[in-house]
Amino acid sequence: MRRFIFTIFCFLITFLTGCGGDRLDLEKQSISLIYGFDAKAKGKLIVYHVNPIFNEDVEKKYETHEATVHTPREAKATFNSSSSGLVSTEKLQLILFSTKFLKQEGAMPYLDVWYRDPKNTGNMRMVAVDGSISSVIYNNFKDKPALPEYLTDLINTNKLYNRTAFTTFHEFHRQTFNKGITPAISEIKKERKDIIVTGSALLTSRGIYKMSLNRYESALLLLLQKKANIPVSLTLKIPSHSVESNSHLKDTDGDDFATINVLSMNRDIHTGYHDNHFKFNIAMNFKVSVSELTFNMDIDKGRKKLTALITKQLNKDLNNLIHKIQKQQLDPFGFGDYARAFQYKEWKTVEDEWPSAFSKANVKVTPTIKILENGIIK
Repeated sequence: MRRFIFTIFCFLITFLTGCGGDRLDLEKQSISLIYGFDAKAKGKLIVYHVNPIFNEDVEKKYETHEATVHTPREAKATFNSSSSGLVSTEKLQLILFSTKFLKQEGAMPYLDVWYRDPKNTGNMRMVAVDGSISSVIYNNFKDKPALPEYLTDLINTNKLYNRTAFTTFHEFHRQTFNKGITPAISEIKKERKDIIVTGSALLTSRGIYKMSLNRYESALLLLLQKKANIPVSLTLKIPSHSVESNSHLKDTDGDDFATINVLSMNRDIHTGYHDNHFKFNIAMNFKVSVSELTFNMDIDKGRKKLTALITKQLNKDLNNLIHKIQKQQLDPFGFGDYARAFQYKEWKTVEDEWPSAFSKANVKVTPTIKILENGIIK
């Protein structure tokens, strides 16, 4: 009897389908891997999409489409009208925004269509472009992989080495709707022969562009966020008058340099409120190795002096970065989360205007350095 029931069950299960109405054959789809947004006059925007070509007879491995429209959904309809397959955004890898577009429009209103669709991946990388989207999209590099693969690998590599803020689609949503933080995304630029990661773009909660950080500042931001991948390489300016300098390695301002690798880091944030201002004291303990000096120093004998020089410069750079960002009324560090957790009563009065309140906060970073390694040379 059991064998009979099992046979009937197997017979019935063969009529079941795994995909149902959602099934789409690969050859009937145009799988979008990159979407790009640029500004256009009279309230319109230029939307780009890049999809791979699955045809061995075609030399180019991807194709690019563009549409001048009012909304992303309207753009998709335009792309479908000229595509050999139905445009699918379920495998998107990158969403690009020109900084011009972000200054005028902001990102959030144009992401609504993807947030409403449960089929879309949440792992798309959010990227700002310093320049036009077309300068990136219409480049056919002969010595590079296909553009979607090239840009994805470029962002992933610079994330790994702490040169840029790395923000996915879902993380961007969290940052824009969390009142205690403002978004930070990767930023790239087209150079003559290739595309480079310039650092990070800082946005308001509506996704409006406010300022950029270079790669060094991006590394400091990641350290302050405690999101950096260890080890973190930092090249610090050291005033030449304070060391025995190799003059030919100075920069034009008369500074020498020391490069350290942060091997481990502890961060402790103390939050307070006094005289209608929030206070944040951040203690950061770094254990580092010295990987490069452009000046003469016996580290075994001058370890204390070198530690003091590095600590002083790192202290200056960290605090300058925070104050620079405060002036733009931004908080990509997430200090608002600490204000909410430890000073809730005061936080509630300013939660809807936290970036403005943070711009008036007293913030002080105090780093301490311990040199563990300095290489094999004396």
